[in-house]
Amino acid sequence: MLLRGVLELVYKIKISSLLFMFIVFLPFNIVFAEEVKDSCVKCHADVTPGIIKQWQESKHSAMDVGCFTCHEAKKNDPSGYEHNGFKITAVPSPLTCAQCHSKEVEEYAKSKHVWAAFMGPLKPYYVKAKEMQLDPLKQETAKKLDPERMAKTTLSPLFPDSGILEKIGFLDDPQYHHNNVNLGCIQCHGSFIVAEGDGKLKGWPNAGVGRINPDGSMGSCTACHPRHKFSVAEARKPEVCGQCHLGPDHPQHEIYEESKHGNIYAASGEEWNWTAPVDEWRPEDAAAPTCAVCHMSGFGGVVASTHNVSERLYWELQPKKSVPQWKGPDEVDIVTERIPDRKKAEKGRAQMKKICYQCHSRQWADNYFIEFDKVVSDYNMVWEYTDNLLAEAYEEGLIDKSNPLDETPEIMHYLVWHHDGRRWRMGASMMGPDWTHWNGAVDAIMNKLGTMINDIEMRRRIKALESENDKK
Repeated sequence: MLLRGVLELVYKIKISSLLFMFIVFLPFNIVFAEEVKDSCVKCHADVTPGIIKQWQESKHSAMDVGCFTCHEAKKNDPSGYEHNGFKITAVPSPLTCAQCHSKEVEEYAKSKHVWAAFMGPLKPYYVKAKEMQLDPLKQETAKKLDPERMAKTTLSPLFPDSGILEKIGFLDDPQYHHNNVNLGCIQCHGSFIVAEGDGKLKGWPNAGVGRINPDGSMGSCTACHPRHKFSVAEARKPEVCGQCHLGPDHPQHEIYEESKHGNIYAASGEEWNWTAPVDEWRPEDAAAPTCAVCHMSGFGGVVASTHNVSERLYWELQPKKSVPQWKGPDEVDIVTERIPDRKKAEKGRAQMKKICYQCHSRQWADNYFIEFDKVVSDYNMVWEYTDNLLAEAYEEGLIDKSNPLDETPEIMHYLVWHHDGRRWRMGASMMGPDWTHWNGAVDAIMNKLGTMINDIEMRRRIKALESENDKK
């Protein structure tokens, strides 16, 4: 089902209105903002000197973009509160950034990044809101359904520890906070920030890339552009992406460090030109690609730069079974409906190759993609076998389906996909041999699938013996 104008309503209409107001009242805004800026800086130089130093080193400061330009609470923003004579918000959103960076915000709105909260920990809330025909972006809906509590008490592979917590009676125990969801999943995916009045916020602090903001917008630009310097150099370095893209289930940062690209970056990255203007960053400035080079930059103008970080991908590597890229959020509701789009995937692959061709011959790059596609095919075959095996165990009554994450075959089934299978595919996609083989294929097949097979075979033998005893 199509997204019923969520993106257009939240971004295009609001962004257009904000831009119009910004332009019409520009002279007044500049004079007023200058006065407010001086007032903010004078006080916060003593209260939060670190913030002031970061801002003073920023391009914002050089262009007289002061505190109030970003922290002014708009008329209908429920997070606004009075602060020393000014109505401000602690949560500047992409709508704020769109006053000057409308292209980037529009691209970001089409990315999976901006939907990361709803595609991850807040999916149970989103699905429930849709079922009740409520707007999942509304503050009233969040107050009614409590997305944080739903994330902490839902028995689902989204929260893999929920199976054992349910088994031992902790999942609904109010004394068990399950706060690894707050300071784990939600820190990267994003929280739903609920304004409770007078500047009090639930779900805060949070700079998750898919954060739902009190003004009804989605996303957090500061996830990649750390406040209050907002340095393009910081955003271009792989460590920024490595804040979230690391660990057992999506170790892109560790894979990059192992790759030849990461090796070159580690050896000479300090000498690269990280501050080149967006449309002028080219191979002469970076001796090897970083995450931003491949997924965002124009790299000398060979493709258009973008803030839609999945635009150049062919495969979806995080699902249980890899398929070509899904249709985007401007076409379908990507939280509840995932429709592969081969045409879009092929266009993305062609764009990615143009980046590769800046440093590699066509034969080198093309052949690597052929080998990578075979890895994805191998994983898909193993996954189908694993999935069918679990279905057989359920049909034979060997395990109980009511709790999908508490018995050994179920846990191994999950890990074949969510941990080892992802490492297998992602390692191959970014030239990390150890992740492709040992941490990927071998762990998935020998360890997890092997354990699952042996456990199910043992259950079958026990069941046969019990049946034989019953007959006797």
